[in-house]
Amino acid sequence: MPRSEVACRNVPLRDILHMGVESLADVLFSGVDVRLTRVTEVAEGLVVGAVACGPPPRCPGCNARASRVHSSCERGLAGLPVDGRSLTVRLQVRRFFCDRDRCSRRTFVEQVAQLSERYRRSSLGLKQWQHAVAVELGGRPGQRLCRRLRLRAGRTRLLGLLT
Repeated sequence: MPRSEVACRNVPLRDILHMGVESLADVLFSGVDVRLTRVTEVAEGLVVGAVACGPPPRCPGCNARASRVHSSCERGLAGLPVDGRSLTVRLQVRRFFCDRDRCSRRTFVEQVAQLSERYRRSSLGLKQWQHAVAVELGGRPGQRLCRRLRLRAGRTRLLGLLT
């Protein structure tokens, strides 16, 4: 069988779930500093648990490298659909202290590059897809397409991405 046919074949979700956590992490979070902890199949789709494991981030206020962890919390991010099912990422992130006296921030939460942004409840990949739909179709037609593609987006969300 030619190499291109092997690389392009569709793998059913049940086979992906049995591949093991490491290979599923490569599929979902390729090049992202997270460790996959659990995968749960629910009626609405998949819920994936992940823990941020990158190096300590810099403070967004003063750009100083963080050295002390304050606490950790879990964020819920909507992700790109997998095998026609919606994906929710439960991302465990750390809150850090900023030790600089002149900095107005005392604590801040790490952001995972290529996955999360401050105040955002969807992954960056999902945001890019939603933006492409919004540019081409706009509000209500874009909302209908997103519903068919199993992307979480309302008309106001799509229009907000255009500004």
